[in-house]
Amino acid sequence: MPKPVPLGELEVAVQSAVEQVLGKKGAVPIDKLWVGFVAPENIATQQLANEVAAKIGGPGAVGSIGALASATGATAHPEALPKLHICGYIHKPQ
Repeated sequence: MPKPVPLGELEVAVQSAVEQVLGKKGAVPIDKLWVGFVAPENIATQQLANEVAAKIGGPGAVGSIGALASATGATAHPEALPKLHICGYIHKPQ
């Protein structure tokens, strides 16, 4: 049986790392994290994002979908590439 992931600790660690990197560039602190996975268009639905948020996001998590730009912009046939999205949730630290 897998051990539970301490999301509270993970949140703090990720937020701290992001703030350190952004701080080097003079950016402001972050107020939310987007947690998710890359998924093809036919899988990345708002319903799935809501389910992910409910199961692992905890209080304050909101299901969200984001489109990814093609990494191969120079390809001759961009219509042949799958449309990818980030499917997950936005967690706003309390």
